[in-house]
Amino acid sequence: MDFGIKTSIGIGSLILTTSFTAGASQVFYSPSLCAPEHLTLFVTNKTNEPQRVWTQVRYGAEIDERHHDLEAKSQIKIRGTSFLPEAQAFSLKAWNKNVVQVSSVCDDSFSTPLTDTTSPEVTHWLPSSVQSVKLHLLNLYLKPNSVRLKAFNRLGAVIGEKEITLEKYYDTSAFKWNLNQTVARIEVQGAERLHSVLSYDNGSGEQVSPSVALKPVTLPADTTKTYFLVSTKDPQADEAFVIALDKPETIATAREQIRNPNLEKIVVAGIELGNGGFNRAFLSRDKAPYSWSVNRVDAFADFAHIDCDGSPELTEERLEQKLNEGGRICFWRYRVVRELSASEVSSGKLKP
Repeated sequence: MDFGIKTSIGIGSLILTTSFTAGASQVFYSPSLCAPEHLTLFVTNKTNEPQRVWTQVRYGAEIDERHHDLEAKSQIKIRGTSFLPEAQAFSLKAWNKNVVQVSSVCDDSFSTPLTDTTSPEVTHWLPSSVQSVKLHLLNLYLKPNSVRLKAFNRLGAVIGEKEITLEKYYDTSAFKWNLNQTVARIEVQGAERLHSVLSYDNGSGEQVSPSVALKPVTLPADTTKTYFLVSTKDPQADEAFVIALDKPETIATAREQIRNPNLEKIVVAGIELGNGGFNRAFLSRDKAPYSWSVNRVDAFADFAHIDCDGSPELTEERLEQKLNEGGRICFWRYRVVRELSASEVSSGKLKP
């Protein structure tokens, strides 16, 4: 079954559904790879249950979403012309994590696996004899994003460097990089969230080298602040964000909620663009810094309006719209779950 229906899903309705859903969604990213008439997505359902996915194309703060249903253990093809008006970057969202595999093919070329990596710092490893690569860099930040590329040989020496600025949100920079000598790995270092696709000629055709986040990005946490992790109380929780407090009474209230779960409240707060030097997806695989951060905690509340409910990832996904609407969050299912040291915030590594 291969069909798509344009959906007009407002952030309020998505948030309402999210509030009662234990699992977190997964977003796969694709830079602009080819024209829609040449593009085909292959989506495979790995589970024994039906699944639904959405293609997502951004037009400023708006997202054009079209859903596609998959039967258990099935694969569908999604033609680029069914959701893209022109060659441009896009994403594909699954409502649950680790339930689908996604790849894209441009006509009869090689298959490009799509992934959910958003860390600003990743490495692409290469086999022997590779001297040139093709790179597609996708900006996942609302403002210009500076990116530094470094190429290394097998002895660990730098053999090439590039600096690129991705000017707009969801902009793609695509280019071929000739090193004129054997390259062992390419390191990508962005100032903010991004996604990279690297391919090379393996002698019989093009092949993709997946991006690997070797360690969490180091953040410049302010040691004068007191930090707390905010997440759900679900034993399998896989989303969380960080708040930084400096008022003694607010810090005391947060600590009291950790000691006495009967006093737990909803964190009602304002957000701004930028990770603030402390906010990251602490429970994700790559622990990527978010593109937003809490700049004030207004209250710890028993109840809050549905308009500010949601989750950290949904806020990241629809950040421009969220900021345009006043930048207020009050995730109903999220509570202060532990205090963090500045070193934990900076390193992205939780101590036992």
